[in-house]
Amino acid sequence: MTTILYIGTWVPLIGRNFHFAPFKKFVIPLLLLLVVGFICSAINSEYVTEIKFAFAYRTLLLIVLMTFIAAHLYCKPKILPVVLNSYVASMLLVFLLVTIGEGVTIVNNRILLFGENPNIMGAKASLAFLIAISRLINNFSIKRLLLIGAVCIPLTTLVATSGSRGAFISMFLGLAVLLWYRKMGVLKKSALIIFAALASVMLIAYLLETNPIMAERFLETVEKGETGRNVLWDAAFDIISDNIIVGVGFQGVIPMMYKYSGIYLVPHNIFLYVFIAAGLPGIILFITFLVRLFKLLMVHFKKSGDSLNLVLFVIVVFNMSKQGGSIGKTLFWFFFAVLIGSTVHVLSNVKQEKLVQ
Repeated sequence: MTTILYIGTWVPLIGRNFHFAPFKKFVIPLLLLLVVGFICSAINSEYVTEIKFAFAYRTLLLIVLMTFIAAHLYCKPKILPVVLNSYVASMLLVFLLVTIGEGVTIVNNRILLFGENPNIMGAKASLAFLIAISRLINNFSIKRLLLIGAVCIPLTTLVATSGSRGAFISMFLGLAVLLWYRKMGVLKKSALIIFAALASVMLIAYLLETNPIMAERFLETVEKGETGRNVLWDAAFDIISDNIIVGVGFQGVIPMMYKYSGIYLVPHNIFLYVFIAAGLPGIILFITFLVRLFKLLMVHFKKSGDSLNLVLFVIVVFNMSKQGGSIGKTLFWFFFAVLIGSTVHVLSNVKQEKLVQ
């Protein structure tokens, strides 16, 4: 409903505000990926039940939405803080509702938070945590410490409540990237990293003692190497080895996973999913999109010194690499839109500087 409302209010402004040229180097590889996937679906037509699934219509809609949002941020960059603050506020609202028992349901002996897998909610909370903590690292003060600390506590609790190992790791991985790329003196950075490491160890110890589900899942990973996705990933590699050049199509992924693993699920990794669906050409196109975006974010970081966008990129890709159906989740394409729309202007500025020189 929100998406429809957003597009409905944005479409009338497209005539004078929408520009495709700044985004084509990111959007075209994605559209070509869908074309390749459609061709693979046509070749493996026995898996296609409806034509709309052959070209991954949901992913296509999300790419279009990503482009609209990116164009909006490109035209009105001042709304970026509002967008990020609204996202953090929405996760605080989720924490409040979950705390009072709203939105918590059990389906097939599995807890769902507002109808979503807790892993997804954990990923959302970890992204909100990193957005909030970056404000403290970029501009430290006692007042900010107290305010942002009050915000981060419920977000951390929401991550712990989700029981997601990936979300838990996302918090510390993102914090490490945030500190590593933060421009400051060596001594100050070293002291901050040591402090963050000690605080992280204390937090980990506390959560593992008070959250038996999280402790058990981490113990399985450490002692047995069990990520909960081992069987799926092994099957995915076998499928890829048998279909390296031509994929099985978007709708053929689950049937092939069932054939090779006996489990009717996608491989829970965006790279494996794309490789299975669209073959070698498809994965090359998807990696092209990610590499181009990463290069843009590096240029933006060198110009601004703000590493938040790099952190968000790393955490989004990390979570897409461990969640099923991530290619069709609005969360990830929303953040791609934020990253592209808030930084693509840097390319034009760099080109202008080169012309002047």
